[in-house]
Amino acid sequence: MAGKTIQTDEMVEEIITRVSSGETLTGVCRDDHMPSIRSLMSWLSADDKMDDRMHRARIRGTLIQADEAVDAQRSVIDGTASVDDPKRLQAIVTAANNMGHQANAKLSKIDNRYKDKQAIEHTGPMVIGWEQQPIAVEDLRDAVLDVAVSNEVVN
Repeated sequence: MAGKTIQTDEMVEEIITRVSSGETLTGVCRDDHMPSIRSLMSWLSADDKMDDRMHRARIRGTLIQADEAVDAQRSVIDGTASVDDPKRLQAIVTAANNMGHQANAKLSKIDNRYKDKQAIEHTGPMVIGWEQQPIAVEDLRDAVLDVAVSNEVVN
């Protein structure tokens, strides 16, 4: 796009709405009436509130992209994909799988709830013991450990 784009509230709302509905930011910025991606990034850098709204919009859009990938896969499974060429059908499945993986990868970097691996953090005292009264870790001294652990344990 030639020339400088003037930021308006309507333009920002359109960008956020389109990104929230699953369009990519680069795709939105390709339209003639939209700012370049560089201009948009400058606007976002200068306005924390707009940057936060765009961040949330991109998360929602990525979730929609993941849903669209599942829809494409289901259309192949249930036979509603109107494709007669098996190679084209396989290409649709492969593309849908890739879209789903990309969406998950994006989300896992943004929000820990979407990570493949979860970490469990333990806070508070840890209790060790099965047969006797449990011993709190804070109370463990060498003499207590010698009694609690059998001689068969080898380090």
